[in-house]
Amino acid sequence: MNRRPTFSAQRWPMDEQSLEQARSWATGIATHVLDLTWRAFDKLQTEDLQHVDLRQPLDQLERDLTSNHFMHINKLWSQEDEGYSSICPHHEFPEQETRAGGKSRPPAYDLAFVYTENRRIAWPIEAKVLQSPGSVAQYLDDVDKFVSGKAAPLTGQGGMIAYMLSGHEAELFAEIKRRLKQELLVPAASVLTCRAHKVSHHARVLAPRLQLHHMAMPCGAGYADS
Repeated sequence: MNRRPTFSAQRWPMDEQSLEQARSWATGIATHVLDLTWRAFDKLQTEDLQHVDLRQPLDQLERDLTSNHFMHINKLWSQEDEGYSSICPHHEFPEQETRAGGKSRPPAYDLAFVYTENRRIAWPIEAKVLQSPGSVAQYLDDVDKFVSGKAAPLTGQGGMIAYMLSGHEAELFAEIKRRLKQELLVPAASVLTCRAHKVSHHARVLAPRLQLHHMAMPCGAGYADS
């Protein structure tokens, strides 16, 4: 299907300099957005999760957790990034660069931090609810979106959240490592090394080399689907 230009593509045309600026921005802002995401999850844990028994069947759990997580991100960002900020948090941000075209809905990230100087560009995060450390099939489907270049096609930076309902973070990282067949590295930033946070690197053919952050966020024990 032929694709017509989008409004954003007309407003912010991309050349080699713009692409380099996008990659540089995404690398420079990574620690900030990841730390913000983690601290917002701390708020989600203490203010919301402790009031809900996740062992009961719940509809729309993944969408609900992500939406509430975003609200905590947005609140922290509003309080801390006073005045000029190069980011704007966004929930379900559409990725227009890899859309099919026409009236079909473009893929959307669960969470994103949009570059205020060029709103075609975002620092994307996908989130999945995992019932156990071994139930990673859908998580890895989203990893493949990043590795294939369908996600983060311009920046080479992205994140994956695992909302863990049971098990231990080390078990999850061991399973991801086994399935990806590569090492998961400790992040360089000291503010992230204290977290259940690992990094993988991936070469891509039609997109910048990918640095993908894996975040294991424990939400409680034993969720069963209805």
